[in-house]
Order: sequence, then structure tokens, then C-alpha cells
Amino acid sequence: ERGGGRGTRGQGQVMASLGMMRRFVLLLCLSSLASAGHFKYGTLGWKHLGMNSVEFTLESAWATDYGPYMSQGTGGQVTVGDVIRIQGLGNPVLEFGDGESAIVKARVTSVDPSLMVWVGTSTVLHQYPSPRNVTSGEAWGAGFTGCCRSDGLLGGGGGDTQLLHSIW
Repeated sequence: ERGGGRGTRGQGQVMASLGMMRRFVLLLCLSSLASAGHFKYGTLGWKHLGMNSVEFTLESAWATDYGPYMSQGTGGQVTVGDVIRIQGLGNPVLEFGDGESAIVKARVTSVDPSLMVWVGTSTVLHQYPSPRNVTSGEAWGAGFTGCCRSDGLLGGGGGDTQLLHSIW
């Protein structure tokens, strides 16, 4: 007798069920990454160094249990002194407003194991083509942008990160 008895399944049904299960597990993994919310807070400052040179300083806090940070840390965990490339689903970058951008690496300055947070500072130098945007005549608009604000944060938890500044 082929197929139709109670408790038996054809090979096609089994393969379809396995395919559905794989897609479901993949969806769960991706949704947990997307909602991970590893950005906690940040401040972006800048200092004029003369001519068209600017030094940007970013202090930011991130979740210690975010996989890409753990894999860059000493012994699989983030520790003070580590240099961590800031990462996320939306690849956070420092945009200078003149068409240039930089990937940011932060030196870990503190780790709070109870809150599962690390804090790091980044310093990035940039040379602008002119003191102001020649096209608009306005100040350059620089910012640190990316994804994955922690869900519990006020003012847009779970959304994108944006730290913005006008330069000059």
C-alpha cells in the first residue's frame, strides 16, 4: 500500500516539512539579530585643528553579548583595551557630509558585566575640501549613523542610530 495510511508521509511531504523548519529557524535567527539592539548611547564631538582639518571624537556604548563584538574581544569577550570595529546590520559609519565616510573602531575604556555594556572611544581625523560646503554655502553636516538601537531606549529604541553635527 502506498502513502495514504495514518501516520505515514511521502518523501515529498517530509522534505517540504524540513524545508519549512529550516526557513523558520533561519527566520528566528535573523529576527533575534535584527532586534538585538546592541547600541546603548553615544556622543559625537569635533575639534577644528586648523585649515580644513577636523578631529572627531565618538564615545559610545554597546552590548557586550553582540556576537561580532565578542569575536573581536580578548578570549571571546570584550575587555578594556580591546580595539573593536563598530558593526551592525546597517554597518555604522562616520559620514563627514562631503561624500567621504569612515568605518569606526573604538578602544574599549570600560566594561560593565552586570549591565552587559562596554564603552569605547574613537578618534577620527578628516580633511575637508573647504571650510564650508561650496555648493550650498552651509556648514558641513557630519554624523555617525547605523542601526540597532536597544529596544528599551527612549526616543526611538529599536530604530536606527543617528548622532549629527554641523561643522563650522
